[in-house]
Amino acid sequence: MHLTRRIPNILLAAVTAAAYIWACFAANFAEQFVCLNSAAAVLGSAARWIASAGFIALPAALLYGEQRCRAAAIFAVLPATLFGLAFSGPYFAVCPAETHEIAAYAAVNLSVLASCTYLAFGGLPTKKEAAGAAKLLPLLLLGVFPLNIFMQVRPLMTAKFLLFRNFGPWHIFFILLLVAATVAVYFLLRKKSGEERFVALFLLSLALFFQLAARFSFVRLNDYQTAKGIVGALPLYVCSFGIMLLPFAIISGSSFFRGALFMINCPGAIIAFVWPDTGPVTVLHYNVTYFVFSHILLFVVTAHLAISLGGAPRRAHLGHLAYAIAAYYLLMVILNAVAVRFGGGYDPNFSFVAKCPLPLPLHELLPVHLGILCFSPPYIAILCAVQFALCLVTYFLYRLIARLAGGAKGGKGGTPGEIQKISRSTGV
Repeated sequence: MHLTRRIPNILLAAVTAAAYIWACFAANFAEQFVCLNSAAAVLGSAARWIASAGFIALPAALLYGEQRCRAAAIFAVLPATLFGLAFSGPYFAVCPAETHEIAAYAAVNLSVLASCTYLAFGGLPTKKEAAGAAKLLPLLLLGVFPLNIFMQVRPLMTAKFLLFRNFGPWHIFFILLLVAATVAVYFLLRKKSGEERFVALFLLSLALFFQLAARFSFVRLNDYQTAKGIVGALPLYVCSFGIMLLPFAIISGSSFFRGALFMINCPGAIIAFVWPDTGPVTVLHYNVTYFVFSHILLFVVTAHLAISLGGAPRRAHLGHLAYAIAAYYLLMVILNAVAVRFGGGYDPNFSFVAKCPLPLPLHELLPVHLGILCFSPPYIAILCAVQFALCLVTYFLYRLIARLAGGAKGGKGGTPGEIQKISRSTGV
C-alpha cells in the first residue's frame, strides 16, 4: 500500500498517536480498569476502552485510507470518545491528576475527535465498509484490551491452579500458544493479497505499540516484573525496543529494516519465553498477561515480516547488523548511565549492559570508568557477540526452511534468488 502524501492526514495521525502515548503516562489510564466501583466508572471505562481502538484504526485510516478502519473510527471510536467524556468524573477520581495529566486527557480526546471528524467529512462509509468494520472492531478491541483488568478480582490473584511457574503447565501452554498463533496467522494470510497482509501486520504492530505505551501507566503505581517506574518501563530492552520499531519497519517497506528486525526480534522473543521473570503470580496478573501478549505477538508479527511481507533476511544484512548491534549496546551503556545518575540511583540495566542476566560476574571484567559511565568492555563485546550469533542462527534457519520449502514446491532446493521468489509468493 502507498503512504498518503496529504499533509493533514500525516499531521493528524502523528498528533493523535503522540496524544495517546502522552495520556498513557497518567496512572489513571490503566488504574481506571481496577477501580470499577460504580456504574458510571464501568460505563466510562468501557467507552474509553473502545475509544482506545483509535490508536490502531486512525493511523491505518489516515495514512493508508483503510476503509474498514475509517468506518470503525466514525461509527465506534467517535461516539465512544464523546460518551467517555460524559463520564470523565470517575476517571479523575481514580488518582489525583496533575496539570499535565489533565492536559494529556484533553489532548487525546481533542485529537481523536478532530481525526474522526476529518475522516467523516470525506463521506460516510458504505454498508459494505460498515459490515467490514463490524467484523474488524472486535479484533481491534482485543488489541487494546486492558491487560490489568483481572487484578481487581482478588480470588483470581491468589488461585493456586492459576499460578505461573517456569516450565509448569501454564508456561508450556503459552509456548505452544506462540507456535499455534504463528501457524494460524500463516494460514490466515497465505491466500491474502499483499495489501491485506500489509494492513493485518500493520494493525497488529500498532496493537503491540499501544500495550507498550499503556505499560507506562501501570508502572506509575506498580512494578512490572523487575521494572520500576517510568525509567524501568522505557523501551530500551531488546524486545521492547523491537516492539517500538515494528510499525516503522512495516511502513518503511525497507527489506533491510524488516530483515534485521526479523533476525533480532524472533530469537529475542523465544529466549524471553525460556525463563521469564514474572514472579510468583497467577496467569491473570499483569506481569503475565502483558508478557504473554507482547512476546507472542512480537514473535508472530516479526516472523511474518519475512514470511508474508518479503522481508527475508539476506547475507548483506548481517554485515550492517554487525555495527548496528555494537552501536545499540554502546547507546544502552550511555542511556543506562544517565538513568542511574539522574534516576535516584535505580539501575534499570537496559538490555543487561550493567549486569549479566546469568549467575556469572561477567559485567565485572576489566571495568572502565569514564565520567558517569562505568562498564566492562569485554562484557559488552560478549553481549554483541551473543546477539550477532543469534542473528546468524536465525538467518541460517530461515534459509534452511526456505530451501526445504523450495525443494518441496519444485522438487529441488533452488537458488537463493528462486527461494526469495518462492518465499514472497507462497508465504514461506
